[in-house]
Amino acid sequence: MTDRNAAPQRPPRLFLRRLAALLIDFVIFGILATFAVGALALASPQLRDGVASSFFHTRICQPADRSLPVFAEIEQNWPGTEDGDTAMSAQSCTVDSFFLPQKRLATVTESRTGEDGGTFTRSVSIQLDESGDPVFPSPLIERAVSTIQLLAFPLALALSMIFLGWTPGKRLMSLRVTTDALAKDPPPLSPGKTVTREYLKFWPLIANNVIQFVIASKAPNPSSVTEAVALLETVGTDQRAIADILVLNAATLLVLFVWWVWPFALWRGRMLYDGFIRAYVVLRN
Repeated sequence: MTDRNAAPQRPPRLFLRRLAALLIDFVIFGILATFAVGALALASPQLRDGVASSFFHTRICQPADRSLPVFAEIEQNWPGTEDGDTAMSAQSCTVDSFFLPQKRLATVTESRTGEDGGTFTRSVSIQLDESGDPVFPSPLIERAVSTIQLLAFPLALALSMIFLGWTPGKRLMSLRVTTDALAKDPPPLSPGKTVTREYLKFWPLIANNVIQFVIASKAPNPSSVTEAVALLETVGTDQRAIADILVLNAATLLVLFVWWVWPFALWRGRMLYDGFIRAYVVLRN
Protein backbone atom coordinates (compact mmCIF):
# COMPACT_ATOMS: atom_id res chain seq x y z
CA MET A 1 0.00 0.00 0.00
CA THR A 2 1.54 3.30 -1.11
CA ASP A 3 1.45 6.51 0.85
CA ARG A 4 -0.06 9.17 -1.38
CA ASN A 5 1.09 11.91 0.98
CA ALA A 6 4.76 10.93 0.76
CA ALA A 7 7.07 13.67 -0.49
CA PRO A 8 8.28 13.17 -4.07
CA GLN A 9 11.82 11.93 -4.53
CA ARG A 10 14.15 14.80 -5.39
CA PRO A 11 17.85 14.89 -6.23
CA PRO A 12 20.15 16.19 -3.47
CA ARG A 13 21.28 19.81 -3.30
CA LEU A 14 24.96 19.09 -4.00
CA PHE A 15 25.65 22.65 -2.83
CA LEU A 16 29.37 22.28 -2.09
CA ARG A 17 30.03 20.35 -5.29
CA ARG A 18 28.20 22.91 -7.42
CA LEU A 19 29.97 25.80 -5.69
CA ALA A 20 33.38 24.15 -6.15
CA ALA A 21 32.62 23.42 -9.81
CA LEU A 22 31.68 27.06 -10.41
CA LEU A 23 34.85 28.34 -8.74
CA ILE A 24 37.05 25.95 -10.73
CA ASP A 25 35.42 26.98 -14.01
CA PHE A 26 35.73 30.65 -13.07
CA VAL A 27 39.45 30.42 -12.28
CA ILE A 28 40.22 28.50 -15.48
CA PHE A 29 38.21 30.94 -17.58
CA GLY A 30 39.86 33.90 -15.82
CA ILE A 31 43.33 32.61 -16.72
CA LEU A 32 42.37 31.99 -20.36
CA ALA A 33 40.65 35.38 -20.59
CA THR A 34 43.78 37.07 -19.23
CA PHE A 35 45.85 35.49 -22.01
CA ALA A 36 43.28 36.62 -24.59
CA VAL A 37 43.17 40.21 -23.30
CA GLY A 38 46.96 40.32 -23.05
CA ALA A 39 47.32 39.15 -26.65
CA LEU A 40 44.76 41.75 -27.74
CA ALA A 41 46.63 44.48 -25.89
CA LEU A 42 49.90 43.48 -27.57
CA ALA A 43 48.24 43.45 -30.99
CA SER A 44 46.42 46.77 -30.42
CA PRO A 45 48.74 49.31 -28.74
CA GLN A 46 45.89 51.85 -28.51
CA LEU A 47 44.13 49.51 -26.06
CA ARG A 48 47.20 48.80 -23.95
CA ASP A 49 46.84 51.72 -21.55
CA GLY A 50 43.11 51.19 -21.00
CA VAL A 51 43.14 47.47 -20.18
CA ALA A 52 42.56 46.79 -16.50
CA SER A 53 45.06 44.91 -14.36
CA SER A 54 44.40 41.19 -14.10
CA PHE A 55 43.34 39.40 -10.94
CA PHE A 56 46.92 38.12 -10.62
CA HIS A 57 48.87 41.34 -10.15
CA THR A 58 51.26 43.06 -7.77
CA ARG A 59 51.38 46.75 -6.91
CA ILE A 60 54.57 48.29 -5.55
CA CYS A 61 54.69 51.94 -4.49
CA GLN A 62 57.63 54.00 -3.31
CA PRO A 63 58.14 57.67 -2.41
CA ALA A 64 58.68 59.85 -5.45
CA ASP A 65 60.50 63.08 -6.14
CA ARG A 66 57.81 65.78 -6.00
CA SER A 67 59.87 68.01 -8.25
CA LEU A 68 59.28 65.74 -11.26
CA PRO A 69 57.07 67.41 -13.91
CA VAL A 70 53.95 65.28 -13.43
CA PHE A 71 53.98 65.65 -9.63
CA ALA A 72 54.73 69.36 -9.86
CA GLU A 73 51.77 69.83 -12.22
CA ILE A 74 49.44 67.91 -9.93
CA GLU A 75 50.40 69.97 -6.89
CA GLN A 76 50.25 73.19 -8.89
CA ASN A 77 46.59 72.53 -9.74
CA TRP A 78 45.69 71.06 -6.37
CA PRO A 79 42.70 72.83 -4.77
CA GLY A 80 43.61 74.70 -1.62
CA THR A 81 42.21 74.02 1.84
CA GLU A 82 41.06 76.69 4.22
CA ASP A 83 41.41 74.97 7.56
CA GLY A 84 43.27 72.19 9.31
CA ASP A 85 46.81 70.87 9.08
CA THR A 86 47.58 69.53 5.61
CA ALA A 87 50.33 67.12 4.54
CA MET A 88 51.09 66.13 0.95
CA SER A 89 52.85 62.96 -0.19
CA ALA A 90 53.85 61.66 -3.62
CA GLN A 91 54.30 58.05 -4.68
CA SER A 92 55.37 56.30 -7.84
CA CYS A 93 53.52 52.99 -8.24
CA THR A 94 54.19 50.07 -10.57
CA VAL A 95 51.50 47.47 -11.30
CA ASP A 96 52.73 44.18 -12.76
CA SER A 97 49.97 41.93 -14.08
CA PHE A 98 50.09 38.35 -15.25
CA PHE A 99 50.57 38.45 -19.06
CA LEU A 100 49.35 42.06 -19.27
CA PRO A 101 51.29 45.29 -19.88
CA GLN A 102 52.93 46.92 -16.89
CA LYS A 103 51.30 50.09 -15.59
CA ARG A 104 52.95 53.07 -13.92
CA LEU A 105 51.03 55.53 -11.78
CA ALA A 106 51.88 58.88 -10.23
CA THR A 107 49.87 59.29 -7.03
CA VAL A 108 49.58 62.40 -4.87
CA THR A 109 47.74 62.14 -1.55
CA GLU A 110 46.61 64.91 0.77
CA SER A 111 46.00 64.18 4.45
CA ARG A 112 44.16 66.85 6.40
CA THR A 113 43.34 67.05 10.10
CA GLY A 114 40.05 68.82 10.76
CA GLU A 115 39.04 70.95 13.70
CA ASP A 116 37.35 67.97 15.36
CA GLY A 117 40.55 65.93 15.18
CA GLY A 118 39.38 63.70 12.34
CA THR A 119 41.69 62.88 9.45
CA PHE A 120 40.52 63.27 5.86
CA THR A 121 42.41 62.06 2.81
CA ARG A 122 42.00 62.50 -0.92
CA SER A 123 44.27 61.46 -3.74
CA VAL A 124 44.79 61.64 -7.48
CA SER A 125 46.47 58.95 -9.58
CA ILE A 126 47.72 59.72 -13.08
CA GLN A 127 48.75 56.91 -15.41
CA LEU A 128 52.12 57.30 -17.12
CA ASP A 129 53.48 55.90 -20.35
CA GLU A 130 56.94 54.40 -20.85
CA SER A 131 58.44 57.89 -21.18
CA GLY A 132 56.87 59.10 -17.94
CA ASP A 133 54.33 61.33 -19.67
CA PRO A 134 50.69 61.37 -18.47
CA VAL A 135 48.16 59.31 -20.45
CA PHE A 136 44.40 59.34 -20.07
CA PRO A 137 42.83 56.17 -21.54
CA SER A 138 39.07 56.03 -21.81
CA PRO A 139 37.49 54.23 -18.83
CA LEU A 140 35.08 52.66 -21.31
CA ILE A 141 37.88 50.39 -22.56
CA GLU A 142 38.23 48.72 -19.17
CA ARG A 143 34.46 48.50 -18.70
CA ALA A 144 33.90 47.16 -22.23
CA VAL A 145 36.52 44.43 -21.77
CA SER A 146 34.93 43.47 -18.44
CA THR A 147 31.47 43.28 -20.05
CA ILE A 148 32.71 41.17 -22.95
CA GLN A 149 34.46 38.77 -20.57
CA LEU A 150 31.30 38.37 -18.51
CA LEU A 151 29.22 37.74 -21.63
CA ALA A 152 31.76 35.20 -22.87
CA PHE A 153 31.89 33.21 -19.61
CA PRO A 154 28.41 31.59 -19.90
CA LEU A 155 29.02 30.96 -23.61
CA ALA A 156 32.32 29.21 -22.84
CA LEU A 157 30.61 27.00 -20.25
CA ALA A 158 27.79 26.18 -22.68
CA LEU A 159 30.16 25.30 -25.53
CA SER A 160 32.17 23.07 -23.22
CA MET A 161 28.98 21.27 -22.20
CA ILE A 162 27.80 20.93 -25.82
CA PHE A 163 31.02 19.59 -27.33
CA LEU A 164 32.59 17.81 -24.34
CA GLY A 165 29.59 16.96 -22.21
CA TRP A 166 31.16 18.64 -19.17
CA THR A 167 33.04 21.68 -17.90
CA PRO A 168 36.32 21.23 -16.00
CA GLY A 169 34.59 22.03 -12.71
CA LYS A 170 31.68 19.65 -13.31
CA ARG A 171 34.09 16.96 -14.46
CA LEU A 172 36.19 17.20 -11.30
CA MET A 173 33.10 17.36 -9.07
CA SER A 174 31.37 14.48 -10.93
CA LEU A 175 28.32 16.58 -11.82
CA ARG A 176 26.03 16.27 -14.80
CA VAL A 177 23.19 18.44 -16.13
CA THR A 178 20.24 16.45 -17.42
CA THR A 179 16.52 16.54 -18.11
CA ASP A 180 15.85 13.31 -16.19
CA ALA A 181 17.31 13.15 -12.69
CA LEU A 182 16.20 9.57 -12.01
CA ALA A 183 17.34 7.92 -15.24
CA LYS A 184 20.13 5.32 -15.09
CA ASP A 185 21.86 7.09 -17.99
CA PRO A 186 20.73 10.75 -17.64
CA PRO A 187 20.33 12.38 -21.07
CA PRO A 188 22.14 15.70 -21.69
CA LEU A 189 20.44 19.00 -22.46
CA SER A 190 19.94 20.13 -26.02
CA PRO A 191 22.42 22.79 -27.26
CA GLY A 192 19.74 25.49 -27.12
CA LYS A 193 18.78 24.66 -23.54
CA THR A 194 22.44 24.48 -22.54
CA VAL A 195 23.14 28.01 -23.76
CA THR A 196 19.89 29.30 -22.26
CA ARG A 197 20.67 27.74 -18.88
CA GLU A 198 24.12 29.31 -18.61
CA TYR A 199 22.88 32.80 -19.48
CA LEU A 200 19.90 32.48 -17.14
CA LYS A 201 22.32 31.50 -14.38
CA PHE A 202 24.38 34.69 -14.71
CA TRP A 203 21.80 37.22 -15.93
CA PRO A 204 21.89 39.35 -12.70
CA LEU A 205 25.66 39.87 -13.05
CA ILE A 206 25.36 40.54 -16.78
CA ALA A 207 22.62 43.13 -16.22
CA ASN A 208 24.68 44.80 -13.48
CA ASN A 209 27.74 45.01 -15.72
CA VAL A 210 25.82 46.42 -18.69
CA ILE A 211 24.18 49.11 -16.52
CA GLN A 212 27.55 50.04 -15.01
CA PHE A 213 28.89 50.40 -18.56
CA VAL A 214 26.10 52.90 -19.29
CA ILE A 215 26.89 54.80 -16.07
CA ALA A 216 30.60 54.87 -16.95
CA SER A 217 29.81 56.23 -20.42
CA LYS A 218 28.23 59.29 -18.78
CA ALA A 219 31.02 59.86 -16.26
CA PRO A 220 33.58 62.65 -16.84
CA ASN A 221 36.72 61.55 -18.65
CA PRO A 222 39.70 63.83 -17.93
CA SER A 223 42.13 64.46 -20.76
CA SER A 224 44.75 66.43 -18.81
CA VAL A 225 46.30 66.64 -15.36
CA THR A 226 44.38 69.84 -14.71
CA GLU A 227 41.04 68.17 -15.44
CA ALA A 228 41.93 65.11 -13.36
CA VAL A 229 42.79 67.24 -10.33
CA ALA A 230 39.67 69.37 -10.84
CA LEU A 231 37.55 66.24 -10.34
CA LEU A 232 38.51 66.41 -6.65
CA GLU A 233 36.09 69.32 -6.35
CA THR A 234 33.27 67.92 -8.49
CA VAL A 235 33.26 64.31 -7.29
CA GLY A 236 32.55 65.36 -3.74
CA THR A 237 29.49 67.39 -4.75
CA ASP A 238 28.08 65.23 -7.54
CA GLN A 239 27.04 62.04 -5.75
CA ARG A 240 24.52 60.86 -8.34
CA ALA A 241 26.79 58.36 -10.09
CA ILE A 242 28.05 56.96 -6.76
CA ALA A 243 24.49 56.63 -5.46
CA ASP A 244 23.38 54.92 -8.67
CA ILE A 245 26.17 52.35 -8.41
CA LEU A 246 25.47 51.69 -4.71
CA VAL A 247 21.76 51.18 -5.36
CA LEU A 248 22.54 49.01 -8.39
CA ASN A 249 24.96 46.78 -6.46
CA ALA A 250 22.56 46.46 -3.52
CA ALA A 251 19.74 45.47 -5.86
CA THR A 252 22.01 42.97 -7.61
CA LEU A 253 22.96 41.34 -4.29
CA LEU A 254 19.27 41.00 -3.42
CA VAL A 255 18.49 39.43 -6.79
CA LEU A 256 21.47 37.08 -6.47
CA PHE A 257 20.23 35.97 -3.06
CA VAL A 258 16.82 35.13 -4.50
CA TRP A 259 18.34 33.60 -7.64
CA TRP A 260 21.21 31.58 -6.14
CA VAL A 261 20.78 31.18 -2.35
CA TRP A 262 17.04 31.03 -1.66
CA PRO A 263 16.40 28.00 -3.93
CA PHE A 264 18.93 25.98 -1.92
CA ALA A 265 17.22 26.94 1.35
CA LEU A 266 13.75 26.06 0.01
CA TRP A 267 14.86 23.07 -2.02
CA ARG A 268 12.54 21.77 -4.73
CA GLY A 269 15.04 19.61 -6.55
CA ARG A 270 16.58 22.29 -8.77
CA MET A 271 17.47 25.96 -9.08
CA LEU A 272 15.07 28.53 -10.51
CA TYR A 273 16.91 28.72 -13.81
CA ASP A 274 16.95 24.92 -13.97
CA GLY A 275 13.20 24.90 -13.43
CA PHE A 276 12.61 27.22 -16.39
CA ILE A 277 14.13 24.70 -18.80
CA ARG A 278 13.26 21.56 -16.78
CA ALA A 279 16.84 20.59 -16.01
CA TYR A 280 18.55 18.94 -13.04
CA VAL A 281 22.12 18.73 -11.76
CA VAL A 282 22.96 15.22 -10.54
CA LEU A 283 25.99 13.09 -9.72
CA ARG A 284 27.47 11.22 -12.66
CA ASN A 285 27.18 7.87 -10.85
